[in-house]
Amino acid sequence: MTALFRLLILIVFALNLQAKTVTDADGHTVTLPDTTDRVFGSSPPMNYLIYALNPEKMIGLNFKAKNPNNNADEKLLGKYFVSLPVIGSFHGGGQSINLETLIAYKPQLVLVWEDDMMVQTVRREIEKIHVPTIMIPFRKVDDMPKAFRLAGEAIGETKRAETLAKYSEKIIRDVQTKVAKAKPTRYYYAEGVDGLSTECDTSFHVEALNFAGGENVHKCQQSGLLGLEKISFETLLTYNPDVIVVQNRAVYNDLVSDPMWQNLRAVKTGRIHLVPTTPFNWIDRPPSFMRVIGIQWLATLFHPKEYAIDLNRQVQEFYDLFFHVKLTNQQTQKLLGVNP
Repeated sequence: MTALFRLLILIVFALNLQAKTVTDADGHTVTLPDTTDRVFGSSPPMNYLIYALNPEKMIGLNFKAKNPNNNADEKLLGKYFVSLPVIGSFHGGGQSINLETLIAYKPQLVLVWEDDMMVQTVRREIEKIHVPTIMIPFRKVDDMPKAFRLAGEAIGETKRAETLAKYSEKIIRDVQTKVAKAKPTRYYYAEGVDGLSTECDTSFHVEALNFAGGENVHKCQQSGLLGLEKISFETLLTYNPDVIVVQNRAVYNDLVSDPMWQNLRAVKTGRIHLVPTTPFNWIDRPPSFMRVIGIQWLATLFHPKEYAIDLNRQVQEFYDLFFHVKLTNQQTQKLLGVNP
């Protein structure tokens, strides 16, 4: 440990002298600064959770604000967020984190994703720099209200957190109730450059799709943190799903015009859909608070009769609350224009 590194740790410790206590999702009591305004999320889901509560308390990101999995529009997110430095991630797929770099940004708190497959590794690493950590449950869709409240308490944003938690609870109950008695819709989740990477049925990557009344045709155990299990087209033909949900625009364009994919029931019936990604991905990569609108979108695709809502209005309500932006009908249609 370098002398500079030790000095930075002492500075952070000094900043935390006035303190409050919070009990995290693991039942551990954590001592935090009375005023917490320099927060870091150790994983992408935690980054976006902080954003939803107060982006001005973020010290940095896990990866570039605009990346292949989203469409991070400055008009929606603000200049502060899109200009945040990339500190790094423990999770691969981008810039690896360096603890000396992290401590140089003087974090007062790090949010750790409790359900993460790397949670123990992440926590051990952060303990080395003596920065408080809060464990946040976020794997399941119905964990989100609790996550808002716990994170909001930790960073001093309880009013905003309660507003988001109550709204999320209402949406979650509504989706859950309306699709409960419907027969699950068999879906295939198309990822990768050829649409032949996918996720296991129990993976956190498909949590939103399962919650919205879908049944993943690919049954397996996730083999690694990133998922993206490879299958053959012959296997997909045997699955013959009712709906295909596609992550990437270029892949979507290829699939709907590929004669080979025309043999699949979902493509024949026009039930192949591109995930909206403005400003963040609605369902996955990373799973975030966007799942609140994502499960509504998915439920209208999987169970249009049971979940017959005014999706345009729901999208506008969501963006007003989470992004403080009032969408026009034209803007809303553009967001939902998944079958151009």
